[in-house]
Amino acid sequence: MPNVCEAKPLSLHHAAEALEQEIVMRLDEHTVLNLDVLVSLMPRYSWNQIFHAVDRLARSGRIVLRRHRFDYTLFSRHYAA
Repeated sequence: MPNVCEAKPLSLHHAAEALEQEIVMRLDEHTVLNLDVLVSLMPRYSWNQIFHAVDRLARSGRIVLRRHRFDYTLFSRHYAA
């Protein structure tokens, strides 16, 4: 019988992957998005959840994240600058 403590990280891992996939899908639709716009498009997640997922995606190279003062802009990898 699996330990309850062992099962919980898997579900959190799957939830994080689902959030990342949704962000990538949104970004593929729009190509460029301001972080605040992305947050408004995904009301079931908190700003912190989204920012953490965006940070992971940017660090892994799946998206491009740029900051200008207090504004964060996300770019699809397919965006031609």
